[in-house]
Amino acid sequence: MTIGCSHLALGFNPSSPLSRKSNFALAAEKEATFGMGCFWKPAEELLKVPGVTDTVAGYTGKPDAKKPPTYDSVCYGRDWVEGVRVYYNDEKISYQELLNAFFEAQEPKPSSRQYASMIFPHDNEQENIAQKWLISEKERTRGDGVPVRITQVEPLSKFYQAEGYHQRYWAKQRPRFAVVVGLLALSTSLVDEFIPVDMKSSLHDIALGLVVAVGLYIVLERKIDSKVVEL
Repeated sequence: MTIGCSHLALGFNPSSPLSRKSNFALAAEKEATFGMGCFWKPAEELLKVPGVTDTVAGYTGKPDAKKPPTYDSVCYGRDWVEGVRVYYNDEKISYQELLNAFFEAQEPKPSSRQYASMIFPHDNEQENIAQKWLISEKERTRGDGVPVRITQVEPLSKFYQAEGYHQRYWAKQRPRFAVVVGLLALSTSLVDEFIPVDMKSSLHDIALGLVVAVGLYIVLERKIDSKVVEL
């Protein structure tokens, strides 16, 4: 596991798109695939874009893949790209508009293929739009210094949906962090002034026990929710 994508996740996500392949799709729904750096935040940010109906974090960019990768093989290898598969309604957002959203949401690291800024067109139309977009926007640079010129176009290859614990990652993380912080506060003396004296010891023990349970679940989740499937 890389430091840039450290993992802390707890609980089953009922909105996880694990069955995305089987219950696809709407009449006006189309697909797009991008490499956007570490896929956690970009996948969430694109969900906020009007017209985007779903996103899936995954692995792509290795045309000769014989079997699904794992997160560890992607992190310690040099062939794979962390990708985001985007489902969008082209009656509400065009592919060119989606490219603009991709550019603003990505968090690339130019020196790393895993975190590269990539466009993987699904057809000739997307290929033509992407190439024209790169030319017309070649001088464009974001406020944080990320330029369009680092973005590359590659042929579409197999896309593997990443392990379930990567899906909707930050949407799950925020409440978990809040719960852990609250439990740690209860397990120490930080909130003792609000707790009856005769309950302090037992509450400390219960809160500490729950913190340990959370930690154990975090370790087990990588085993429980480790399925990688081709979309």
